[in-house]
Amino acid sequence: MAERLRLAGYVLTRNEAANVARAVDSLSTVCDHVVVVDSESTDDTVAIAEKHGADVVIHPFTGFSAQRNFAIGHVEATYQPDYILCLDADEWLDDALIADLRESVSRADLTDDVYLLHRQIRFDGRALRWGGFANTWLPRLFRPGTARYEDRVVNEHLSLTDGATIGRLKGRLVNDDVISWEDHIAKHNRYSTLEAQARVALRRGEAQPTSLRDALRHPYLRRRWLRQNVWDRLPARPAIRFVQIYVLAGGIFDGRAGFRRALFEAWQEMCTDLKAEALQRTS
Repeated sequence: MAERLRLAGYVLTRNEAANVARAVDSLSTVCDHVVVVDSESTDDTVAIAEKHGADVVIHPFTGFSAQRNFAIGHVEATYQPDYILCLDADEWLDDALIADLRESVSRADLTDDVYLLHRQIRFDGRALRWGGFANTWLPRLFRPGTARYEDRVVNEHLSLTDGATIGRLKGRLVNDDVISWEDHIAKHNRYSTLEAQARVALRRGEAQPTSLRDALRHPYLRRRWLRQNVWDRLPARPAIRFVQIYVLAGGIFDGRAGFRRALFEAWQEMCTDLKAEALQRTS
């Protein structure tokens, strides 16, 4: 019988006291080691993470890609796992995904370099089934040395080594980032600032655009390529975004949650546009 695989997981945090216990506990169901890389939280995040058994490392935040790559390097060097599993603080594994991972780990059935997890988004108390949110697969489980995050401050993607094989697992990676509407609005306001900075950097040639070759090879990069080459050139993007989600993609069938999510997406698009225009005028 093949030897059991060793998994290590990590979570990035900053002021995630409301979420971190759930994320750490979820990783602990399948991982031998769980690391929380904290960006100098001012709340009880660190104490809660340690109470739930995580190894906490404090690392100043300079960007999401840099933070994730630091976490990957730390996990690789410290634990030398067969695979690394990463979650955001507002995510957890559902029972079906936990069962699939446990069986695969115990039987050493994981053979691909990278595994995509099927994300389920919960918003305003409801799992979104429409609006284009129900069929997203994210690369969150990978062999050390096969993947690093691209150099981008927000909405970063995992860049795979040439020839890396990709598989999928059963179950869902559940995301629910609305604990407090005030915190949710503040967080996505910060994200729109980072997205505006990334957009301006791309226009100035200070950042590397996603190539068509990479987009064709990796389905999860296709949206990025379309945004850079088509979406960012369209007029009235906030209005188009709302219609796209709520009407064309059927968000209306998710009731109040679908309507509010469409409005939030349109609002963030507007915030990004306004901030990018301001950055270009002042530079």
